[in-house]
Order: sequence, then C-alpha cells, then structure tokens
Amino acid sequence: MMIGEKTKKGGVISQGIRTPVIQQGDDLKEIVISSVTDSVKSGLNNGDIIAVTEAVVAISQGNFVTHQNISDDIANKFVGAKELVIVDPIQSRNRFLDALKAIAGTPTLEKVYIAMTYPTDEVGNRLVSDMTMMESGINPYQDVLTVEEFYSKLGKPKHPFTGLNYIEEYIKACQGKAEVILCNNFSRLPAVTKCEDYLVCSIHRRKETRKALETSGAKRVLDLSQIMDKQINGSGYNEEFGLYGSNLMSGNRLKLMPRNCQDFVEGIQAEIKKTYGITVEVMVYGDGAFKDPVGGIWELADPTTTPGATSGLRGTPKEVKLKYIASAHEGKTAEEIEAIVAKESAKRKSTEDITGETSLGTTPRRITDLLASLSDLTTGSGDRQTPVVYIKNYL
Repeated sequence: MMIGEKTKKGGVISQGIRTPVIQQGDDLKEIVISSVTDSVKSGLNNGDIIAVTEAVVAISQGNFVTHQNISDDIANKFVGAKELVIVDPIQSRNRFLDALKAIAGTPTLEKVYIAMTYPTDEVGNRLVSDMTMMESGINPYQDVLTVEEFYSKLGKPKHPFTGLNYIEEYIKACQGKAEVILCNNFSRLPAVTKCEDYLVCSIHRRKETRKALETSGAKRVLDLSQIMDKQINGSGYNEEFGLYGSNLMSGNRLKLMPRNCQDFVEGIQAEIKKTYGITVEVMVYGDGAFKDPVGGIWELADPTTTPGATSGLRGTPKEVKLKYIASAHEGKTAEEIEAIVAKESAKRKSTEDITGETSLGTTPRRITDLLASLSDLTTGSGDRQTPVVYIKNYL
C-alpha cells in the first residue's frame, strides 16, 4: 500500500469498500484493514476515516438471539405477569415484528396490549395522513382509540411502501393474544388497560415514555434495553442496548447491536498506525439521519448512530458558510475571497462560538452523526457488499 500525499485539491470522497461475506468468527479487524488498503489505490493519509457498519461487527461476534431466548428473558423480567402492555413500537417487519412474536410467545403471558401511536410512529411510519386527522375531529394528544374506532373514523391504514396494515400484522404476530390500542398520551394507559406491567419500545423517546407511565400508576416498567442485556443459555446480548437496534435474521433469530465497539475501532486505528505510520479515524456506524422524501420515514431505527468512534471524530465541524462570505465580498477576485475564507475558517476553528455571521446555516451537528448518514447512504441497505466505507478529505 502506498502512503498518500495530503493535498487540498478535491472535496470529500466517500468510497464503499467491498469485503468478503462476513461470517461469525471472522477476524473482522484484519478483513477491514486488508480490504481498505487493497482498494484505496491512492494510499491512506493522516485524518482519513474508515467506517464499518454495525451489522458486520455484530455478525462477526455472533451476537444473535433466538425467539426462545427473548421469551425466556421476558418471563425472567416480568415474573408472574399474565398481561403485558407493549408501548410505542415502530412499524417494521425487520426491526420489530419478530421481536413481537417472541415477546407475545412467552408462555406465561395470556394477553398483550400493543399501544401504537398515531398518525405516525416515532420514525415517521404513517397510519393516517395529517389531512385525514384534521378532518376527523380527533385529538391525537388525548383520544385513545380501539382498532374498531380507528378504522371507523380514520380508515384502514396502508404502509406507503409495503402496502401492509401494521395493526393487522401485529395482531396476527401475537397469535390470538393481542389487543391494539391507538394512543399517544401514555399516561392514560394504566387506567385504560388496568395492567401493571409495561415494556417500552420507544427508541428515542423511551425516557419520556417511561416517566409518563411511572407517574401514572404503572407498577413495573422496563424498556427494550433491559431485554437481552445479559446472556441466556449461550445467546448473544448487549448490555447497553438490549433488543434496541435488533434486526431480523433467518431461523427465528435476531441480530443485536454489536458489543465492544470502542475496542474494535481503537484496535484498527492502532494496527494501521503500527504498520503504516498513519493515524486514521475509525467508527462503527448504524442508521444515519436520512428522511425519505416520499414516505416521510426517518432511517433512525438504531438507538445510536455510532456505537464506537476514535477520539478524532468527537465534536462538531467548524465550518464557515462560503456563499455568505462570497456574497459579502462581491467585487473581489476569487483569490482574495479564498484568502478571506481561509482566515475566517481558521478563526472559526479556534472558537466555540456558533452564532457568528460567517457560520450561519452551518448547523453544529455531531461529526459522528453526519458521517453515519454519509456512510449509511454510501453502503446502501441491499447487497452492494460494501459494509466498509472509506472517507477522504472530510476532517
């Protein structure tokens, strides 16, 4: 591998890196390094970034759980419970349907309530349009609906991409045990269900959801981070996220978010530094913040965009708004404006101020969140076989 020569020419480059198919037990660190160094013909530079999708990290670890593992843990965590309220699940076959099957399949449970939000779930999957809601006279912040009331007043929902009615799909998944409730005001659930046990499935608003339940009479409230947070009969587990971020696999299995990601990224960084004398930044990424312009769905089903990242990726970009500076100095030559941009950029990087005119419009998002979105879009969600992304000229 050549060592690249750092130049200021060219903008950000994001390149998907093909790897062999990753399997359980593979030395993923070695695969990542060899795949990158074989593919990047121009050579690596200090400050280049290597991003690895969380899926292959978890697969190489064998971080899987079965339906039986999940059912066993539900029985362990909700000892004696015959009824359970499942609160605020997203509408997703890949992300939640199989987890729901496993939860509802717990032999000790005789009934499960599924409290679904409307008109959308928390990532934007729609049950009903805003216009239909406005014309219905229903107050979604207060009104708790049965399925029959929902269908009568708002019609049967149809997912814009899959065409599925997720109310029906979730009822079928529970094999006769389920009752669906449409509700956004979770503090009303204890009075409506008369149930003591609650499993919060909200991904990004779970703290608020738990608080609403706990302050309104719920006796036992857990969330998905507390399910499969420890090993059961040789299973995988995730001590931080539990079932959050899980994905459907074959054979009644789910893949969990990977463990020990910080050690993994620092190990790759150290090995490249040792072998090539270059300091690259490395991250493990999950869902980025892409919002589909047709369906309005946020690609944010993981509990974090970045399970692990090396220290050079901390913080927010220190950028200036080029078009503002150019418009403020009309009449100057391109070379003069470039000099002003360089001066303002240096000033911006030396301060924490984000309110200056030259930085207006440069929203101070975290570097890792931005890179996760870039990597997620580069990788794609299908079979490109590029679970590693090489990013140049970003930092």
